[in-house]
Amino acid sequence: MLASKSSAPPGPTLVHQPVTDATGHVAAYTLHGIVPQQRQAPAAESAPDECLDAEYDQTDLASLAAGHPLLLQATRRVMTSDDEHMIADLPPGAAERPQTAAMVAWRHARGLRTSMAEFTGTEAEVALLPKVTMVSVDASTPDDQLGELIDLAHSLGVAVIAQEARTVEATERAFGLGADLVEGRVLPEGALEKGGLAADELSCLELLSLLAEDPVDQDAVIGLVAADPNLAIGVLHLVNSAVFGLPRPIDSVRQAVVMVGPRLLSAVATTSLNRAGRSDTDELWQVLARALACWDLAADDAGYTVGLLSAVADQRRIDPAWLAQMAGLSQGATEALVALKGSVGAALASVRAHEFGDPRVSLAFGIDPHTVSRAWLDALPEARGIAAALTAEP
Repeated sequence: MLASKSSAPPGPTLVHQPVTDATGHVAAYTLHGIVPQQRQAPAAESAPDECLDAEYDQTDLASLAAGHPLLLQATRRVMTSDDEHMIADLPPGAAERPQTAAMVAWRHARGLRTSMAEFTGTEAEVALLPKVTMVSVDASTPDDQLGELIDLAHSLGVAVIAQEARTVEATERAFGLGADLVEGRVLPEGALEKGGLAADELSCLELLSLLAEDPVDQDAVIGLVAADPNLAIGVLHLVNSAVFGLPRPIDSVRQAVVMVGPRLLSAVATTSLNRAGRSDTDELWQVLARALACWDLAADDAGYTVGLLSAVADQRRIDPAWLAQMAGLSQGATEALVALKGSVGAALASVRAHEFGDPRVSLAFGIDPHTVSRAWLDALPEARGIAAALTAEP
């Protein structure tokens, strides 16, 4: 069931974003805590320290970092942490507070890293530059001002992250002006394809179609998986992985299909579907996280399938209407995927917008952004575990 409508979110929304270099490789992740205001408001407020700390306690921060540095919005507790893999990210205005300079100096003396969000070049911010590792700047800042801010930071040996670069054009502009990194997921753009899938990929869509039926025809599923080498290998690989932790290997495709179950079979199908593209573990966990979050938020099994196909459509630029047709989705699921209708469509719209850094979109559907945030964050550890198991070398 979707979250109840609320005029005031009960907790901060944690927005997780990748930080990438000019080649597209992930160098770090950020986790910003915000309180989205009413849907008419153009901005959002920073979350109070105690609320953020409570959210951090509920979140698997190691999964969010995935072996990379994690820029965590700084609270007093974060600032005094000795975790060397975490970068304390000062929120806007923090440099003006009297105690900030002492805390940054304390971290710097111990070899701990600090970053500064929304750097604008104020006197207080510049005074901290020699002791911070990186700063972030708004990518929408006019060219001359943005270039000056980047040059100022570079002159003191500080790396620069361009925030809000959500299009290819904005990303290229930021790197052209000297930014070292950009934060955020780039919104999909370009023409959509209808078709273009190989025979084995169509088998994956057929499997998703079978799994969407109620009740599921188990014999038909087993027959399809057994007839497709990629699907059969994927199912056996998953059931014999650490995800299940079985005492002895399973060699029977039929037995493996029964043990894996419909939801994880959908993940196997998605993995095979993506492999012909440019899929890797990072891309797969994003697909699975969207699916799991949509499923949780909508409390409907269709949410999982719709989330999967939506993410595949985004990554491979395939027309979602064509995918829905090929997967044999019901009218309701098709309308959710293509037109964002119904409770599943609302869940998908909210989760997708959250991924791209705009949690306020959920307010238009009467959904609490904090609930969307928790659904996505809680899905991430499972998504990473499944993705790692499915993409690991046999």
